[in-house]
Amino acid sequence: LVGSAQVTDTAGLLARLDDLMRQVDELPLQNAVAQAAATRRMNAAARPSEGPAAPGADGALPWWQAALQRGWEVVRDEARQLLRVTRIDRPEAILIAPDQAFFLRENLKLQLMNARLALLARQYESARADLSAANNALGRYFDPASRRTQTAATVLQQAQVHLKGAALPTLDETFAALATAAAGR
Repeated sequence: LVGSAQVTDTAGLLARLDDLMRQVDELPLQNAVAQAAATRRMNAAARPSEGPAAPGADGALPWWQAALQRGWEVVRDEARQLLRVTRIDRPEAILIAPDQAFFLRENLKLQLMNARLALLARQYESARADLSAANNALGRYFDPASRRTQTAATVLQQAQVHLKGAALPTLDETFAALATAAAGR
Protein backbone atom coordinates (compact mmCIF):
# COMPACT_ATOMS: atom_id res chain seq x y z
CA LEU A 1 0.00 0.00 0.00
CA VAL A 2 2.96 2.30 0.38
CA GLY A 3 3.34 2.82 -3.38
CA SER A 4 -0.39 3.24 -4.14
CA ALA A 5 -0.37 7.05 -4.18
CA GLN A 6 0.13 8.65 -7.60
CA VAL A 7 2.00 11.90 -8.06
CA THR A 8 0.40 14.64 -10.13
CA ASP A 9 2.49 16.65 -12.57
CA THR A 10 1.52 19.91 -10.91
CA ALA A 11 4.01 22.05 -12.82
CA GLY A 12 2.83 20.66 -16.17
CA LEU A 13 -0.84 21.20 -15.33
CA LEU A 14 -0.12 24.75 -14.14
CA ALA A 15 1.73 25.54 -17.37
CA ARG A 16 -1.15 24.21 -19.48
CA LEU A 17 -3.71 26.19 -17.48
CA ASP A 18 -1.60 29.35 -17.82
CA ASP A 19 -1.39 28.88 -21.59
CA LEU A 20 -5.12 28.31 -21.74
CA MET A 21 -5.80 31.49 -19.76
CA ARG A 22 -3.71 33.46 -22.26
CA GLN A 23 -5.65 31.98 -25.18
CA VAL A 24 -9.14 32.75 -23.87
CA ASP A 25 -9.22 36.20 -25.50
CA GLU A 26 -8.63 34.62 -28.92
CA LEU A 27 -11.40 32.01 -28.69
CA PRO A 28 -14.30 32.77 -31.06
CA LEU A 29 -17.79 32.97 -29.60
CA GLN A 30 -20.73 31.16 -31.16
CA ASN A 31 -22.42 34.45 -32.02
CA ALA A 32 -19.40 35.82 -33.93
CA VAL A 33 -20.33 36.51 -37.53
CA ALA A 34 -17.78 35.52 -40.14
CA GLN A 35 -15.78 38.51 -41.30
CA ALA A 36 -14.74 37.11 -44.69
CA ALA A 37 -17.12 39.29 -46.71
CA ALA A 38 -16.16 42.41 -44.79
CA THR A 39 -12.47 41.69 -45.34
CA ARG A 40 -13.07 41.12 -49.03
CA ARG A 41 -14.92 44.46 -49.30
CA MET A 42 -12.16 46.30 -47.48
CA ASN A 43 -9.53 44.85 -49.81
CA ALA A 44 -11.59 45.82 -52.86
CA ALA A 45 -12.04 49.36 -51.56
CA ALA A 46 -8.34 49.67 -50.72
CA ARG A 47 -7.24 48.78 -54.28
CA PRO A 48 -6.16 51.84 -56.18
CA SER A 49 -8.40 52.69 -59.07
CA GLU A 50 -6.98 52.11 -62.48
CA GLY A 51 -7.87 55.62 -63.56
CA PRO A 52 -9.99 56.48 -66.57
CA ALA A 53 -10.12 53.70 -69.10
CA ALA A 54 -11.15 53.97 -72.68
CA PRO A 55 -14.60 52.49 -73.21
CA GLY A 56 -14.44 49.13 -74.87
CA ALA A 57 -10.65 48.82 -74.68
CA ASP A 58 -9.89 45.21 -73.71
CA GLY A 59 -13.27 44.89 -72.03
CA ALA A 60 -12.31 47.36 -69.26
CA LEU A 61 -15.07 49.48 -67.81
CA PRO A 62 -14.80 53.23 -67.49
CA TRP A 63 -13.70 54.37 -64.03
CA TRP A 64 -17.19 55.56 -63.09
CA GLN A 65 -18.76 52.20 -64.03
CA ALA A 66 -16.08 50.30 -62.08
CA ALA A 67 -16.73 52.51 -59.02
CA LEU A 68 -20.48 51.99 -59.43
CA GLN A 69 -19.99 48.22 -59.71
CA ARG A 70 -17.81 48.13 -56.55
CA GLY A 71 -20.46 50.16 -54.73
CA TRP A 72 -23.16 47.73 -55.87
CA GLU A 73 -21.06 44.77 -54.63
CA VAL A 74 -20.71 46.39 -51.21
CA VAL A 75 -24.47 46.99 -50.96
CA ARG A 76 -25.21 43.45 -52.15
CA ASP A 77 -22.81 41.90 -49.61
CA GLU A 78 -24.35 43.99 -46.82
CA ALA A 79 -27.84 42.92 -47.86
CA ARG A 80 -26.78 39.27 -47.74
CA GLN A 81 -25.52 39.76 -44.20
CA LEU A 82 -28.88 41.11 -43.01
CA LEU A 83 -30.48 37.69 -43.01
CA ARG A 84 -28.68 34.61 -41.81
CA VAL A 85 -30.35 31.25 -41.26
CA THR A 86 -28.65 28.92 -38.77
CA ARG A 87 -29.67 26.21 -36.38
CA ILE A 88 -29.57 27.37 -32.77
CA ASP A 89 -29.18 24.63 -30.19
CA ARG A 90 -28.49 27.02 -27.32
CA PRO A 91 -30.15 30.41 -27.78
CA GLU A 92 -28.39 31.93 -24.77
CA ALA A 93 -25.06 31.71 -26.63
CA ILE A 94 -26.39 33.61 -29.63
CA LEU A 95 -28.02 36.35 -27.56
CA ILE A 96 -24.80 37.48 -25.85
CA ALA A 97 -24.16 41.16 -26.45
CA PRO A 98 -20.65 42.22 -27.44
CA ASP A 99 -20.07 43.96 -24.11
CA GLN A 100 -21.14 40.79 -22.29
CA ALA A 101 -18.59 38.78 -24.27
CA PHE A 102 -15.85 40.54 -22.32
CA PHE A 103 -17.34 39.40 -19.03
CA LEU A 104 -17.89 35.89 -20.37
CA ARG A 105 -14.20 35.63 -21.23
CA GLU A 106 -13.17 37.06 -17.87
CA ASN A 107 -15.44 34.58 -16.09
CA LEU A 108 -13.77 31.72 -17.97
CA LYS A 109 -10.36 33.09 -16.97
CA LEU A 110 -11.47 33.26 -13.34
CA GLN A 111 -12.64 29.65 -13.42
CA LEU A 112 -9.28 28.59 -14.82
CA MET A 113 -7.48 30.67 -12.20
CA ASN A 114 -9.57 29.10 -9.43
CA ALA A 115 -8.66 25.65 -10.77
CA ARG A 116 -5.01 26.70 -10.79
CA LEU A 117 -5.16 27.90 -7.18
CA ALA A 118 -6.99 24.76 -6.09
CA LEU A 119 -4.32 22.66 -7.78
CA LEU A 120 -1.60 24.57 -5.93
CA ALA A 121 -3.46 24.02 -2.65
CA ARG A 122 -3.88 20.32 -3.48
CA GLN A 123 -7.66 20.71 -3.39
CA TYR A 124 -8.24 18.35 -6.28
CA GLU A 125 -12.03 18.13 -5.94
CA SER A 126 -12.32 21.91 -6.17
CA ALA A 127 -9.95 21.96 -9.15
CA ARG A 128 -12.03 19.29 -10.90
CA ALA A 129 -15.22 21.26 -10.28
CA ASP A 130 -13.68 24.46 -11.68
CA LEU A 131 -12.29 22.66 -14.73
CA SER A 132 -15.68 21.06 -15.32
CA ALA A 133 -17.40 24.46 -15.11
CA ALA A 134 -14.84 25.94 -17.51
CA ASN A 135 -15.39 23.04 -19.91
CA ASN A 136 -19.17 23.55 -19.75
CA ALA A 137 -18.79 27.29 -20.47
CA LEU A 138 -16.43 26.53 -23.33
CA GLY A 139 -18.92 24.12 -24.88
CA ARG A 140 -21.89 26.38 -24.31
CA TYR A 141 -20.69 29.82 -25.44
CA PHE A 142 -17.70 29.29 -27.73
CA ASP A 143 -17.69 28.10 -31.33
CA PRO A 144 -17.21 24.30 -31.31
CA ALA A 145 -16.15 24.27 -34.97
CA SER A 146 -13.15 26.51 -34.28
CA ARG A 147 -9.75 24.84 -34.04
CA ARG A 148 -8.80 27.02 -31.07
CA THR A 149 -11.90 26.01 -29.15
CA GLN A 150 -11.29 22.35 -29.89
CA THR A 151 -7.70 22.66 -28.66
CA ALA A 152 -8.83 24.39 -25.47
CA ALA A 153 -11.44 21.69 -24.84
CA THR A 154 -8.78 19.00 -25.32
CA VAL A 155 -6.47 20.72 -22.81
CA LEU A 156 -9.30 20.92 -20.27
CA GLN A 157 -10.19 17.25 -20.73
CA GLN A 158 -6.56 16.20 -20.35
CA ALA A 159 -6.25 18.25 -17.17
CA GLN A 160 -9.35 16.58 -15.76
CA VAL A 161 -7.95 13.15 -16.59
CA HIS A 162 -4.67 13.97 -14.84
CA LEU A 163 -6.55 15.21 -11.79
CA LYS A 164 -8.57 12.00 -11.54
CA GLY A 165 -5.36 10.05 -11.03
CA ALA A 166 -4.30 12.42 -8.28
CA ALA A 167 -6.41 10.92 -5.51
CA LEU A 168 -4.32 10.47 -2.41
CA PRO A 169 -4.92 7.59 -0.04
CA THR A 170 -7.31 8.45 2.77
CA LEU A 171 -6.60 8.13 6.46
CA ASP A 172 -8.82 5.06 6.62
CA GLU A 173 -6.54 3.26 4.18
CA THR A 174 -3.50 4.31 6.19
CA PHE A 175 -5.04 3.12 9.47
CA ALA A 176 -5.99 -0.18 7.84
CA ALA A 177 -2.42 -0.64 6.62
CA LEU A 178 -1.08 0.15 10.10
CA ALA A 179 -3.52 -2.27 11.70
CA THR A 180 -2.47 -4.98 9.24
CA ALA A 181 1.19 -4.33 9.98
CA ALA A 182 0.59 -4.35 13.75
CA ALA A 183 -1.42 -7.60 13.54
CA GLY A 184 1.40 -9.27 11.64
CA ARG A 185 3.91 -8.85 14.51
